[in-house]
Amino acid sequence: MKRIGTLTYVTYYLLILAVVMIGAHWLRGLLNLASYGEKFLSYLPFIPLFWETRLFRNSRNLPVKFRKFSSGKITVYLLNMDRATARLAKVMPMISRLGFQWERISAIDGDLLSKEYIKSIADLESYKKYFRMLPEVGTIGCSLSHEKAWRKFLESNNEFAIIFEDDAYFDPQELLEIIQPLIKKKELWDIVGLELNHHGHPIKITPLVNGRFLVAYLSNVKHAGCYLINRFAAHKLLEKFYPIKMPVDHYYTASWEFNFKFAGVEPRIVRQKFKYSQIKTSQNVRVTSLAVFMANIIYNAKRALLQTICSFYYFLLTCDTISSIVGNCNGKK
Repeated sequence: MKRIGTLTYVTYYLLILAVVMIGAHWLRGLLNLASYGEKFLSYLPFIPLFWETRLFRNSRNLPVKFRKFSSGKITVYLLNMDRATARLAKVMPMISRLGFQWERISAIDGDLLSKEYIKSIADLESYKKYFRMLPEVGTIGCSLSHEKAWRKFLESNNEFAIIFEDDAYFDPQELLEIIQPLIKKKELWDIVGLELNHHGHPIKITPLVNGRFLVAYLSNVKHAGCYLINRFAAHKLLEKFYPIKMPVDHYYTASWEFNFKFAGVEPRIVRQKFKYSQIKTSQNVRVTSLAVFMANIIYNAKRALLQTICSFYYFLLTCDTISSIVGNCNGKK
């Protein structure tokens, strides 16, 4: 009995310690505290994740152009390689029916990139540690295409952009009905993934329309076939884009790295049309060393924990039920 009691106390102590440390981390973020003691407290929750709390700390910043924008203005950017004429023909009618101004972005063909150029823009060592493989040329081309769209967006006077890959398939009327309430609730998100893979364990933030909800994801989701993005998020993504360390769908969903709100819509509304990929044009080059294997385990554990903590925190700050409770406590109705 005594052993059980001791174990219980130790368990309670560790749980309380974890809550206190995580609370200190978020308090620092909320209050924008910067003393050395406060910084130390903010790092404590992630010491078990081998000291480093950020995945992109060695990124190279590139200048980003700022322009005034028109409130509420939306444009559509379609990523399409010059040789993908069949895909363009299939997706154009759907995009045209949305009624927004749209522009085709000539996507980067990874097959045309040299090995020397890829080495100059990608962090191959980090890529290996994160994924136990070297990047495919098509994956690099895909990342560069999205970067091209983000820059084009920030050079415009639009407040929001919907970015499509050319294999997206959707009902234009259904998508348009979702976009309107999302814009009305723009303070709740910075990016909304509209074409995603994996379950993600969604938690509802607020209802939208036709039984769909804006949600946060407690576990990993990926794919970047269609997403709604604001200027703040585009700027943040460009700040840490180089060197490329991972596919773009892993990059833009890592909201904890950028201090923005990543959300999704459930049930999902956009799907991929084509079963074959124009990106995966070569076989993966797997890395089998023990050091890379261990680094991959650490990366996955780190990402999973950060995903869960940050998404749940986002949910607490934004969901309708909790927001109304907080408002009532503050005397608001």
